[in-house]
Amino acid sequence: KDLGRSVDYLETRKDILADKLAYFGISWGGAMGAIMPAIEDRIKLVLLYVAGMDQTKAFPEADQINFLSRVTVPVLMLNGQYDYYFPVEASQKPMFDLLGTPPEHKRQVIYPSSHFAPRTELIKETLAWLDKYFGPVNK
Repeated sequence: KDLGRSVDYLETRKDILADKLAYFGISWGGAMGAIMPAIEDRIKLVLLYVAGMDQTKAFPEADQINFLSRVTVPVLMLNGQYDYYFPVEASQKPMFDLLGTPPEHKRQVIYPSSHFAPRTELIKETLAWLDKYFGPVNK
């Protein structure tokens, strides 16, 4: 509900392009990137930084597995190869593979790092993804 209300507010602002809203999730927020874009169709693009399938048991109404196929917008995932919280094979790849986004509109980059990606790469990849789908920023 909070996400929907936040988007409602953003739509009232003249300085916000409400038709170009992106979800940027970090760690737990990245895991929620499996749910939030599935229930809020005004989100047009997803950026997930060190995200993956949560390894804890959840009720069906809050379990990522029940939402991933409903995320169909472009998704960029940036992960660490040695992530202790979201391991590549057990967490990152299953999340990426189960996304409902067509393969040509989703991308995962895995860095030789832990629960982070290099800042310069985060910035470069994020801006390139936003430019690709929303166009370059005009001043």
